[in-house]
Amino acid sequence: MNYEPDFCPKLRAIDVFPFEWEGKEVFLLRDPLGFSEGTLVVPKVLGPILAALDGRHSLRDLQVLASRIFGRLVMFEEIRDFIRSLDEHFFLEGAHFEALKNRLLDEFRKSPVRPASHAGKSYPAEGKALQEFLSTILSHWPERTDYRPRAIIAPHIDLSAGAEAFAAAYRSLSWPPGARVVVLGTGHFLESPLSLLSKDFETPFGPVKCDWDFIAALERETGPLEGDIWAHRNEHSVEFQVIFLKYLLGDFSLVPILISSPTKGNKAFLDRVAEALRGLLDENTYFVAGVDFCHLGLRYGDERPAGEPEKKKALLFDHELLKHIIHLEAEAFYELLAREEERYKVCGFGPLYFLLRVLCGRGLSGQVLHQAAVDFGPGSIVSFAAAALYDKKPG
Repeated sequence: MNYEPDFCPKLRAIDVFPFEWEGKEVFLLRDPLGFSEGTLVVPKVLGPILAALDGRHSLRDLQVLASRIFGRLVMFEEIRDFIRSLDEHFFLEGAHFEALKNRLLDEFRKSPVRPASHAGKSYPAEGKALQEFLSTILSHWPERTDYRPRAIIAPHIDLSAGAEAFAAAYRSLSWPPGARVVVLGTGHFLESPLSLLSKDFETPFGPVKCDWDFIAALERETGPLEGDIWAHRNEHSVEFQVIFLKYLLGDFSLVPILISSPTKGNKAFLDRVAEALRGLLDENTYFVAGVDFCHLGLRYGDERPAGEPEKKKALLFDHELLKHIIHLEAEAFYELLAREEERYKVCGFGPLYFLLRVLCGRGLSGQVLHQAAVDFGPGSIVSFAAAALYDKKPG
């Protein structure tokens, strides 16, 4: 990398979290796409420098800006070393990052399996410990008999924070051995409208087989649906559902799909894929949507902190969405969120809309099982829900 004075560095689209470290206010820098697994702590005072890494400001410009911030002459070497540190962590756009990206993407594309990227981080990596962990979560909901919905809606929030909702969605799930489960997840960093991953999933309970034949049949109708497959590599919205399904069902096949929020530009494509998928459905096909609902507060770009009043507003808005969901009103659901998405930031927009498009007209009945809104970071809240869609009204 050329670190000459006229070099104009550009920061990648990374996470920059406010954080307190050793009693000091800092930013924690992290790559949400997982190309770089390292993190970097940056003093909060350098926030304006990070904001200026837009590809238009040279190192000399950054030196002038830093001198104003600190009220002293900042040496060029100090700026150069800071930029070099960012580049070494693969946080800058450029040849260094592109080489890493191409290598890792090639390795992932060639691998027959998708690793359990959150094992040992978000949940135990050892089978027995994970069994105990999930059993404790599921104990938050009473046992049920003959719980066999056609589709369930479950959260993808932190497993402990969403324990009751996960339990409401999954407790006593009794899909038959060999069931085909289409898991629709939020593509938080997906760069295509949709991505279908043709790989087996590793779990601490053993591998989960991908339904290759079903995927091939779908792609004969639609053309290739791989899209931005790297988005699957560290995405938790499908992975969290897979560990519950493997624990409860044991034997099933998987069709994992990540979906972006529908827009005027991609809605027709999502509708076409949903129509093709609907044409392949049989009695052995079930659905899970791994989604959260509203994201409000400082962590999510709002100017004001979110607290109890915002939780109430989020739950009321979710209630309106859930009414459309349980009645399979895809277009009404789309129209409501298209108006309010910027305000409420419902990250499950895409998977939920796609699910409704696939299942509309099948005569299903719905039931809301649980709703919640929780604190998730300083001045921030997330809402989520559990619901089920049945082939007939539940008894």
